[in-house]
Amino acid sequence: MDYDYIVVGAGAAGCVVAGRLAEDPRTRVLLIEYGGADVNPLLHVPKGFYYTLRGDRYLYRYPTRPVAPGRAPEAWLRGRVLGGSAAVNGMMWVRGAPADWDDLAARGNPGWGWADIGPAYQGLESALGVSVTATDDPVTQAILGSATAFGWEHVADFNAHDRDRIGFTPSTIRDGRRTTSYRAFVRPRGRSARGNLTVATRTRAGYLLFGASGDRGGRVTGIRVRQGATTTDITARREVIICAGTVETPLLLERSGIGRPEVLRAIGADLRVESPQVGERVIEQRGVALQLRLPADAGVAHPGARVATAHGKAREAFRYLRDRTGLLSTAGYDLACQFRSARGLPRPDIHGLFAPLAVATGHAELRLARHPGILFLGYQMRPQTSGAIHSGGGRPEDLPVIDARFLETEADRAATGPVLGIARAVLGSGPAAELAGEEEFPGPSVATPEQVVQYALDAGSGIYHAVGSAAMGAGDDAVVDAALRVRGIAGLRVADASVLPAQVSGNTAAPAMVIGWRAADLIRETG
Repeated sequence: MDYDYIVVGAGAAGCVVAGRLAEDPRTRVLLIEYGGADVNPLLHVPKGFYYTLRGDRYLYRYPTRPVAPGRAPEAWLRGRVLGGSAAVNGMMWVRGAPADWDDLAARGNPGWGWADIGPAYQGLESALGVSVTATDDPVTQAILGSATAFGWEHVADFNAHDRDRIGFTPSTIRDGRRTTSYRAFVRPRGRSARGNLTVATRTRAGYLLFGASGDRGGRVTGIRVRQGATTTDITARREVIICAGTVETPLLLERSGIGRPEVLRAIGADLRVESPQVGERVIEQRGVALQLRLPADAGVAHPGARVATAHGKAREAFRYLRDRTGLLSTAGYDLACQFRSARGLPRPDIHGLFAPLAVATGHAELRLARHPGILFLGYQMRPQTSGAIHSGGGRPEDLPVIDARFLETEADRAATGPVLGIARAVLGSGPAAELAGEEEFPGPSVATPEQVVQYALDAGSGIYHAVGSAAMGAGDDAVVDAALRVRGIAGLRVADASVLPAQVSGNTAAPAMVIGWRAADLIRETG
């Protein structure tokens, strides 16, 4: 039970790290995942996430503290299956603007500027597979027409530049099937994992193990895991790489004695390395949604109608099985846009998504409505408000304490306030306006920027893009350095979205995978 490298978490980043390290046949790699195998066919159907997101089989549902006074706790969803959250997400592939990565390097993190990240993306995307599906759906074309009339550029490649723009969403879909880093790097093209790469599912990482080199610091030598009722200690001859994500990564560090002394005392963990920013500086985006209901006589086909009956569902399923086309083969949102919340800004600060459909209101689960509509979701890309994630106890099964905080700075409120007004201006003129849509939500009671901010807090949601709980930085208080090594301890790195000290524009699936790519390079450089 010993390996050269142990990678904790078979999600977006962890699969890239493990797969690339295992390219050296002399290296033995163990990849640990608490979730199960990705054998359900719906995990590979792009629109299958409408179903896989409904239960708990493939998900963690982490409760948060209430975001606003008098509100119920919310839930942060993360994937619990081989492939991680990228196996159940909306598949959007947004790299983050070069300026965001250059800013990360300028914060004292050499090797993380666009000169390093751009080539990494080229290698990553070649292995993964990213596609863009353009449709001639009349509602989608109407949205495009209104957006370009508003002044946004219609681009073929959404990742091509960092100006106000709209385009069909680049997605992790290859030949009509969802792709994940597990399928691209651990089991490429359906082949078995390499003989020197072991994948352990239903395996919970409990605690890091340390060498007997003193009472403080020292070296990580392995990890204690549990499969069912069996607890096992596994040795890592070289390194342990934690890729458990923004929620689970700080919890494993804290259970193992790395973190803030007061947090460790509260959960009964012995202090090994004082690291005051573990679990702190967590930044998440906050979304606001708008939906138009189109009249039934608008003369447009819509997804809800296509799958409203058993016959319709069967027809779409047959079409997908026959040639991997149709409604089931496309991504979560047809159109993506980035735009400025105010004219004087040098670059976009809002990410927006449009879909030519309506979702049923009054349902806790994601369901298509049976009437035509337009759905818009927008969020500030680089918020400043930060929260925290800490262990709720000393056992691996103890829930985290998530202090989710949003829109507390004037800059965050100023950016979020105009979002719905801009979306209404786009949809209220040009071809989209000719469809004569009536706003289903939020409605006329949410009109001013102040009301939009309150609506975001009361009825909005996190985007499941949290970063920062084990952030990199040049200061001694940063959890990891630019090589992703955990400060104060040898033999331990973190490689997932938790290392980002700030959001990069858009989504986090692509950045998480490129972090995994860079981590493998950094580990190889040090042997």
